[in-house]
Amino acid sequence: MELRQGFGYDIHTLIQEEGSHLLLAQVPIEGSIHVLAHSDGDIVLHALSNAILSGLGKEDIGVYFPDNSPKTKDMNSVKILSFALEEMKKEGYHLNNVVVDILLQEPKLKPYREKIKESLANLLSLDKSRIGLSANTGEKVGVVGKKEAIIVYATVLMIKE
Repeated sequence: MELRQGFGYDIHTLIQEEGSHLLLAQVPIEGSIHVLAHSDGDIVLHALSNAILSGLGKEDIGVYFPDNSPKTKDMNSVKILSFALEEMKKEGYHLNNVVVDILLQEPKLKPYREKIKESLANLLSLDKSRIGLSANTGEKVGVVGKKEAIIVYATVLMIKE
């Protein structure tokens, strides 16, 4: 058995705009903010994709899905995650578990926590018990605390039997 651990990170600028929403693991988070992004801006899927690719020793998602390409404009981030999962399968690995930490001052994510875990379970073909999900604030410090950005960290454990 061979184990691989991967780590991923992403940050996006937050934009205040009435009637907009965040997209976290394909779950719309209603409110008056969204992210500045070339794709659909699903930062959770970006960080997870980076984690999978890093664990495989591959380049980050910006190499495969450049943010200056018309082909990736408004791209659904499920395509990015699907690419990373396919690369993992090609190497003979499967996911054992994932951990995602979302840093966002507002809105509070507690009401969305189970929906996000369910969505991740479906997207990753994992039992919810194998998905760790944390949501933290910036304690009003730094770009997260000042509501200027959202950050997501992700780790994955992959196994080759």
